[in-house]
Amino acid sequence: MHARYLIDGAIHDVVATRDVDGGVRLRRGEHVLAVGREALPDGRWRLRVGERTHVVHIAIGADAVFVHADGIGAVEVERQQSTHATGAAAGGGSDVLVAPMPGVVIAVLAGTGDVVHAGQALMVIESMKLETTLLAPHNARIKAVHFPVGASFALKAALITLEGV
Repeated sequence: MHARYLIDGAIHDVVATRDVDGGVRLRRGEHVLAVGREALPDGRWRLRVGERTHVVHIAIGADAVFVHADGIGAVEVERQQSTHATGAAAGGGSDVLVAPMPGVVIAVLAGTGDVVHAGQALMVIESMKLETTLLAPHNARIKAVHFPVGASFALKAALITLEGV
């Protein structure tokens, strides 16, 4: 099956095929990964990706799946139509940082008017007792911070809006 995914602002075209053991093989260009999964009794999942194993929380939203692993925070995996692969996402990042899942703002690390650099921490949020740091996807100026510390927000809420510098 051919599919296009938006993962943390980057487009990934993959071909998925089932293995005889129930796992999946993902092919992206010439690169092939074997992927397996196992449900754990505490509600988490053990994912095997190639030679690596990760224990993760998985939250399924209306339009995307959110994978949260200790040390990397939440990763949004959204299935895309081929026609959606243009614009800001294909160019390396959007100007609106949206909530990967519902939660609460723990810290705001940059304010309106600040110039920020790609990879700079902008906000820390908490969801399901897990903290996630939102990073600047590219160099920009902060146009608006939409939620203050302590505020609750919904899935896909605009948290920070950026503009070109």
